[in-house]
Amino acid sequence: MKRLIVISATLLFASAAVAQTCPKVVYSTPTATMKSLVAAVNCLAAGTGEAPKTVQAKSAQSNGGMQVDSFAIVGPQHSRPYGSVVLAVLSVPTGGVTKTAVVTPDTHEATVTAEAGGSCTVKINPDKTVDSKCYIAGGTVYVVYR
Repeated sequence: MKRLIVISATLLFASAAVAQTCPKVVYSTPTATMKSLVAAVNCLAAGTGEAPKTVQAKSAQSNGGMQVDSFAIVGPQHSRPYGSVVLAVLSVPTGGVTKTAVVTPDTHEATVTAEAGGSCTVKINPDKTVDSKCYIAGGTVYVVYR
């Protein structure tokens, strides 16, 4: 019994030591939000658990890293095809808070409800494009791709 407790405690401390401390995404201006999203995704992809010292949102990267496109949703939107969509983040301001939904190629689609009965939807299509649509509300989609 004592041995089981020691092993459990060791595993708990080891898992806590390995946990990543990547930065959280902060929603503010579109440019700042995109930089924050790129920093968080690159940190998680690198697996280092440490945020990079400098963050630059580049339109093309030579190291095969991830890139981010963003566009405002006003009615139905259909994106261009991407090489490989990693995820799409739907951000909808509702009063004093921002509601978000994350869609991956495995989950395909998500909906966020907004004020006054409005809603926004984002969907990753099999042809590597992203569809989004807002009813009454408006939002922003961030597409993370390689």
